[in-house]
Amino acid sequence: MSAFTRFIAATSSTFPRQCLTGGVLFATGDTIAQQLVEKRGRNHDYIRTGRLALYGGAVFSPLASIWFGRVLERVQFSSKTANIATKVALDQGIASPAFVAAFFSITTLMAGGRPAEAKQKVKDNWWPTLKTAWGLWIPVQTLNMALVPVSSRLLFVNVVSIFWNTFLSMKSAGMEPTKELEKGIELVEAKVDKLH
Repeated sequence: MSAFTRFIAATSSTFPRQCLTGGVLFATGDTIAQQLVEKRGRNHDYIRTGRLALYGGAVFSPLASIWFGRVLERVQFSSKTANIATKVALDQGIASPAFVAAFFSITTLMAGGRPAEAKQKVKDNWWPTLKTAWGLWIPVQTLNMALVPVSSRLLFVNVVSIFWNTFLSMKSAGMEPTKELEKGIELVEAKVDKLH
């Protein structure tokens, strides 16, 4: 068994491992945002990183695990193409809008914001972030549904999410993405498109 295969088995085989992996990868995205983009150095906001790790491990990963493993797997057509297209349409038409809204509202509340502030954060960020999400996640999820085994789909999403989580961390902190981050997201999109 290769090291990569062992890594996938170790991080995606059980629900607690999926949650832990999600928390670590959300924290990684925030750390990249703070250190490489914001250049915070020793002024790293560890509470913010912890908040995003908690969101990734206790909110996003459990919901995504149920979504991928129990909900989307009920979609079964005889045509593989119809299966993939339906799953991606459901994922991006239902889960993605809900996850974007949940991210901004929950992380705002976790940061001590009031419900009115969370509502405003969603109002200000939901549509632009969702459009960016569709540009990245429609091709990624097409590849995910077509090639990745169900037990590894959350891991696949979480790994790709390192770039996405960096973007979300910046948006949540009120920053606009840098040209470098936009280029990174475009690079991931281009690589995914080449796999089609």
